[in-house]
Amino acid sequence: MKESNAQHFYQTANFLSSVLETAIDAIIIINEKGQILLLNENAAKIFGYDKDELLLQNINVLTPEPHHSQHDQYIQNHIQTGIKKIIGIGREVMGVKKNGSQFPVRLAVSKFMVDEQIYFTGVIHDLTTQKEVEQKLIYVNKNLENLVDSRTGQLRESIHQLSSNNRALENEINERIEIEKKIKVREQELLNALEKERDLNLLKSRFVSIASHEFRTPLANILSSINLIEHYDTEETRDKRNNHLNKIKNNIHYLNGILNEFLTLTRIEEGKFNVKQEPIDLIQLIHEITEEFIQLKKPDQTIRMINLCGSDYQILSDQNCIRHIVNNLIANAVKYSGDASQIDIIIQDSVKHTEITVADDGIGIPESEQKFIFDIFYRGSNVLNIQGTGLGLNIVKKYLDVLHGNISFKSEENEGTQFTIKLPKHDSQNKNSTD
Repeated sequence: MKESNAQHFYQTANFLSSVLETAIDAIIIINEKGQILLLNENAAKIFGYDKDELLLQNINVLTPEPHHSQHDQYIQNHIQTGIKKIIGIGREVMGVKKNGSQFPVRLAVSKFMVDEQIYFTGVIHDLTTQKEVEQKLIYVNKNLENLVDSRTGQLRESIHQLSSNNRALENEINERIEIEKKIKVREQELLNALEKERDLNLLKSRFVSIASHEFRTPLANILSSINLIEHYDTEETRDKRNNHLNKIKNNIHYLNGILNEFLTLTRIEEGKFNVKQEPIDLIQLIHEITEEFIQLKKPDQTIRMINLCGSDYQILSDQNCIRHIVNNLIANAVKYSGDASQIDIIIQDSVKHTEITVADDGIGIPESEQKFIFDIFYRGSNVLNIQGTGLGLNIVKKYLDVLHGNISFKSEENEGTQFTIKLPKHDSQNKNSTD
């Protein structure tokens, strides 16, 4: 059993390390003494170190004066007073590379606790390129202003000097106006490019922020359960041991789900997602999905599949897409319904579509917020205390767009929600469908 516990611990450590390495920005985790306990490759790279050189070093080696000398006191002041000066607030600071050179970064700091020990996570984004672009834009704008001023002065002088040649002067004025228009258009193009770059950086930071926030509690639960399992090594404590093993499995399943959502959204946005049409036994597929929720559902929850299409009903579609769509809808129904609730999955056939409905009697969606339900990162005001990323339904909608299907829903707050997806039928679909 001790060997099994160790195996779970190393699997969790490897999993956390893998999560950090998927982040585009630098991520560093320190303890309350300021020692670096964990960092990803990007963190070592932007500061010019190897990862091993930074492990157990004080974080102040990466900061310039006066913060270099005062950083430990910053941490102790926060621990003693609880006052948050930068925690939870991103800001621009200067970092110090191994060679001593300084460079601008955006720093976001968050705090979490594991086994009553305080840790801090820093998400660091290198602003060097962005600052260079800003400086170039300032330089270009200044040159453009000087050019406009110069041209305008020349134009005025020409008006006074060449008043006898009014027609030629008018042509020159028109030419100058066209130049100014082109200059303004170019200036706007540069501003739009800079704004787009900022939006992309904001999106990346939002991804990292959500991942950092959503991983904390599951990882803390996993570490806590691993520590407790070590004490349950007798036959009498088997139930407690199994309970903690199930907690570990559930939390790992949740973390894996978040990573899959991020990777799926990235593939779809980058156009790297291809549909693979193949015959699917829909009833068998949904049966397999519902079986997977036996260990994941809440106590006394009932998941019931209602098949209105017969035992042998096939569709032609992408199996991975269908699995993800149905899995997400059932997961939401389980998450947002009570312990003794009932969840129905209804499969039925119409002339042009195959319909799959997932209905629950859970907390529902506030009416005023229903129009936002498929927006990326959106989460209802009544679920903010429940784990989630706000990506699930957005990805479901994108999947259905790719499959040329659609989704609709009915919901009433505190009464329940019903989602219905419609998948188009193809020529090779099962001839036994009840059209």
